[in-house]
Formats: sequence, structure tokens, C-alpha cells
Amino acid sequence: MSDAEGDDVPAGAAAGVAASMDIYEALQEVLKTAQIHDGLCRGVKEVTKALDKRQAHLCILANSVDEPMYVKLIEALCAEHGISLLKVDEAKKLGEWAGLCKLDKEGKARKVNACGVVVIKDYGKESQALDVVREYLKNK
Repeated sequence: MSDAEGDDVPAGAAAGVAASMDIYEALQEVLKTAQIHDGLCRGVKEVTKALDKRQAHLCILANSVDEPMYVKLIEALCAEHGISLLKVDEAKKLGEWAGLCKLDKEGKARKVNACGVVVIKDYGKESQALDVVREYLKNK
């Protein structure tokens, strides 16, 4: 009986920690870690190359992209190669998360460039944020 009780406690603790982290916060942390480990591709040209070579683990596409062919291309490549696709609202936010900005003295983002699509080729290290993103994609 004590073994069953011991199993319940960590599961509840893990669920509480995962619930406290939003998917967008987790995604931001995963992108930062991937950028540190040189595992990001940004922009349609780099991303299509990575998707064609099947080097990508996760693709993040902005909903604010105006060109419909751009969106169709990325969605088709992800579907063809079985790569997870995650959509976010703004290209400016995605650009900031992917490191396409200057940081001021306080660490706030300035001069943010928009980025329509980002691919993660290397997650870097395992983290709680990565677990949250993987769980989100599995349930999606």
C-alpha cells in the first residue's frame, strides 16, 4: 500500500508544476535553450531546408503571416515528414522568442524583427519546459 501512495504523490506534484507553466512560457524557454545550443532555424528559407532534410523536431508558425502560399508550404512539409507544428499568434512575438531582437540595459527587447516560422533542430538540454511542450503536443 505504501508503494501506491508514494506513486500518487510525485504524480500530483508533477501535475501541479506543469499546470503552473503556460505553453507559451514553456515554448519561450525551450526556444531560448535551443538558441543557446545553436539548434534554431529562422525564416522560410532555412526552415524549408531543415524540414526537407528531416532535421527538425518542432516547427512553430505565426498566424499573422500574410502570404497563404507560405503557410501552405510549411504545413505541407510538416505533414509530409511527420513533424509537429505549433501555431502562435504574432510574428513579432515569435521573432522576440527566437532572438531576433536587441536587448536594452534592463533586458527588455527593443528593435524586434518579425519572424514567420522557426524550427527547432536541437532542443539542447532536457528541461521541465520541454516536458510541458511535449505533453501539449501529445495531447493536441
